[in-house]
Amino acid sequence: MAVSVVMVGPVLVQPVWAQVGAADAQAATAKPTKTRPTASAAAARRAALTKARKARLRWSAPLEFGIYPGGGAGAVNGRGEPRPEVAELRLSALQALRKPGSPFAVHLYDAYTGPRDVAATPAWLRDQITDYTAAGIRVELVLRYRPTAKTGDVSGFTAFVRSRVRELGPNVNVTSLQITNEANVTVAPDAADGAYPGAMKALVKGVVAAKQEVVRGGYGQLAIGFNWADESGPRAVQFFRTLRRSGGPSFRRSVDWVGVDAYPGTWGPKLGNGDLASAVGAATRSTLRSLRKVHLPAAGLPRAPIVIAESGYPTDAVARTEAEQSKVLTAAVETIVATRKQYGVVGYRWFDLRDADSGVASFEGHYGLMNDDYSPKPAFDVYRGLVSRHG
Repeated sequence: MAVSVVMVGPVLVQPVWAQVGAADAQAATAKPTKTRPTASAAAARRAALTKARKARLRWSAPLEFGIYPGGGAGAVNGRGEPRPEVAELRLSALQALRKPGSPFAVHLYDAYTGPRDVAATPAWLRDQITDYTAAGIRVELVLRYRPTAKTGDVSGFTAFVRSRVRELGPNVNVTSLQITNEANVTVAPDAADGAYPGAMKALVKGVVAAKQEVVRGGYGQLAIGFNWADESGPRAVQFFRTLRRSGGPSFRRSVDWVGVDAYPGTWGPKLGNGDLASAVGAATRSTLRSLRKVHLPAAGLPRAPIVIAESGYPTDAVARTEAEQSKVLTAAVETIVATRKQYGVVGYRWFDLRDADSGVASFEGHYGLMNDDYSPKPAFDVYRGLVSRHG
């Protein structure tokens, strides 16, 4: 989505699609009354509804595309160390993917493991953020909850979140923070925060703390959200109901967007019958429909903008061809483009730019649009074309 940031004095005004979270919460948390509303209350409600209508208009703007630019990341079944990255080749590839004149975001990860992580971002990550934002690339940073303490550490994580907002908020190209990662997944501790004690509480308190620091610092460009790993059944509904119950009005007022991690054909609900592209399209529509019509209302966030925070399809030498990767990527993006005004999708992030290790047998080393030596797979040019057409 082409997101404009308007300067008003020294304070940046948040894009309308991000503002709708607060407006949504005002409507969702308003207490019923038997008396006629006052003029000020009626005006506040009209303002909230106006923001919601403007957000729907902004949903028709181009998607904001992005990508996880690394190779290594959390693996469900474990994986060896990724091959070393080459910063110059990585940045060159990102510049080739982005559409001139349109926003493009990198989806990065930081993690809280204990009190030593609170003070500042690690030097390697700080350098990456500096390089990306200097090049005009937006940064969306995931703040993962990975405490080493056996009982969890929600208060420590909250301090970590506050510290990151204060550190990164002044950088106007740091535009989004995702609080926790896949807190609904209670297995796979290398990939998902739900495996750690107190993850749901960390999500709620972290979102509220982040928004408080954004408001306090006047970092109007910095949108706060959380994500959900695509799943079906009662567990999915329970996750969002728990957020509404435990978060309360302050949480709902603090949410600017909600992300979904969807890997059709790899993780999540099983694909239906038929050819791969049709099955991926159907699965993508089903995910968006469930999120918009069922899960977000259950959380008290019926109009929150949706970001596809992770979407990918790894290759391997046997069962997952590079042609199939291109087919899945195209089907997912074209389905989102066709339905995004209906479901309110504002962003799409592919996972990921480069293979962690193109030589390993496990498909979890092969998510990239490029091999580990930065030579492109066919899907690299496919994604570049999709960004150019729809970004």
